[in-house]
Parts: sequence; structure tokens; C-alpha cells
Amino acid sequence: MSIIFIILASMCNALMDTLSTRYDVSIFRNFKNQKFWDWRISWKNKWKNGDIRNGESFFLSSTMLSALTDGWHLAKGLMLGFISLAVVMYVPMYGILDACIFCIVWGITFEFSYNKLFRA
Repeated sequence: MSIIFIILASMCNALMDTLSTRYDVSIFRNFKNQKFWDWRISWKNKWKNGDIRNGESFFLSSTMLSALTDGWHLAKGLMLGFISLAVVMYVPMYGILDACIFCIVWGITFEFSYNKLFRA
């Protein structure tokens, strides 16, 4: 079961990197809500009228609830949640080799998601 959560966490990590490094050539540039997905402007969602001087858009929008304001923070929150679930659900199978398997699966999933799945 842990391996599924590792795969999902890796996909979320690839999503974070896609949004922050190659948004313009990603599938996300075609999504309707650009204000949520485009990392160059989504940070403004944390603040009233997009201006930090006006304070938070809603209670904890700039801290604990930032995952509700933009795609990058949503992916980060999900990634951390999936890693936590992988740890909690972990049942040893091959000892130290489990860590190697997890690393390989993470890498393959990340590369596929970043270079294929999330590309336009």
C-alpha cells in the first residue's frame, strides 16, 4: 500500500516542479482557472485584492490554509499527506531494499509525470 502513496507523492512533486519551472509548456496553461494554476500570479490569491498590504484573503490563507489558494501549495500539501500515509501504512517486505525500491519508483514516476504526463 505504501508504494501507491509514494507514487502519488511523486506525482505531486512533479506537479509542483511543472508549475514552477515549465508552466508555459504544461497542460495546466490550458486549464480554465489560471489564477489558481499559474504560479506567477497565484500567490496573490492569499491576499485581499491580491495585495499583501490588505491582509489575508481569508483566515490563515497565507499560512496553514495556503493549499486552498494555489495549485503549487495544493500539490505540496497533498505530497506531504501522501508521504505521511506511506510511512503510516508501511509494512516491511525486503528490508533495506524497500528504500531502494521506493527511490526507484519515485524517480520513474516523477520523470514520467514531469516529462510526459504534465507536458502540453
